[in-house]
Amino acid sequence: MIAGASHLISVGWNPAPRNSASWIGKCFSARHGSIRGVVECGREASATLRLGAAIIFVLALAASGCALLRQARSPGAAGDGGFVETTRATGAAVSVEAASVAQFEAPSVPAAPAQPSGPGSPRAPAFPAPFAIAFGPDGNMWFTEFGSNRIGRVTLSGDVTFFDLRPRGIPQRLTAGPDEALWFTDAAGNRIGRLGLDGSDLYVPVPTPDSGPAAIILGPGRDLWFTEHAGDRIARITPLGTITEFTLPGPGDPGGIAIGPDRHVYFTESRGNRIDRMSLDGRVDEFPLRTPGSLPGNIVTGADGSLWFTELGTRKVGRLTTAGDVSEYTLPVNGAPLDITVGPDGNVWVTVPRAHAICRITPGGRSTAFYLSAEVFPSFIAMGADRNLWFTEPNGKIGRFSVDGTLTEFSLTSRAASGK
Repeated sequence: MIAGASHLISVGWNPAPRNSASWIGKCFSARHGSIRGVVECGREASATLRLGAAIIFVLALAASGCALLRQARSPGAAGDGGFVETTRATGAAVSVEAASVAQFEAPSVPAAPAQPSGPGSPRAPAFPAPFAIAFGPDGNMWFTEFGSNRIGRVTLSGDVTFFDLRPRGIPQRLTAGPDEALWFTDAAGNRIGRLGLDGSDLYVPVPTPDSGPAAIILGPGRDLWFTEHAGDRIARITPLGTITEFTLPGPGDPGGIAIGPDRHVYFTESRGNRIDRMSLDGRVDEFPLRTPGSLPGNIVTGADGSLWFTELGTRKVGRLTTAGDVSEYTLPVNGAPLDITVGPDGNVWVTVPRAHAICRITPGGRSTAFYLSAEVFPSFIAMGADRNLWFTEPNGKIGRFSVDGTLTEFSLTSRAASGK
């Protein structure tokens, strides 16, 4: 489900010629469209149009938190080898579905480490488009690819290696886990994946069918938390693969997720137009936003202890204190903010692809825009061990940006290891 996609097409960067508008509309008009369908549309268009579609899709995904492949069968279904026992309980604020996953999803073939692969790999996409990015437990940056079943690693010097994953899925958002591994959501396979630093990958099926696992983050007590955009649930998964789902009080399309300084889980709800706070036992507080249709997207805990989030509908950045006070700040650029992170300087940094810009926001709300060249489209962003900001570009590059405004780009096609 690409919630808000029709709105974001009008605000996102669109390099396509005027007569291609109907083509883009066909690719993005269906709210229940699939990643596979979008990619197939892209293959029929020119390279320039594919780039535009990728960027628009990134913006749409930020508003919705995920894109579902509803045709894909849940890996935990009968006959797939996954063993799931589900129990239910009811709390005062929300109903809780505790799913005890007795084992990780059993692979159809013996598990083997994913092999590093470069541009010549059979699974390498014809048009590499890095998607989400995160700091890894090994000190490197790791990223997923738009519509691709592999995960990439880029060292701080810019060397790139790809790791092919098992079939039947498309990794989306990812985060470093407590166990020297990367954990990621896979909405296509309706599962959570784990990629070891040695390339071995494991999966845990999400109990709720077509739940749309979206953003994921490491929380207190070594557990990971993720949003279920289509299922209107927040879920917790232990390093051993036990998933507990918390059903939200009402529909809202949860997307971005963060852990607050109060050890609560905060997440955005684009359809609900609010920020929610959940205790570790599932109690929910809701904080409505002032502006209708603000489309809160991604969220991060700032150095000031507040929760900062993007608003794709208003082109603003919002701040929520743990006391529940909401503030909004208009960015000094023409475009919708996509992703948000905290920099080494204690400020919040936001990407604005349409404006080819990265914005810095101080704890007091003062914004400064850093304009990049017209070929640079900063998308998802994270801070690295080198105290630089790393971001993905849907045109096949990874960018490294210092807080003083110095940009270095690394091409995925020219620097990737072949593994052969």
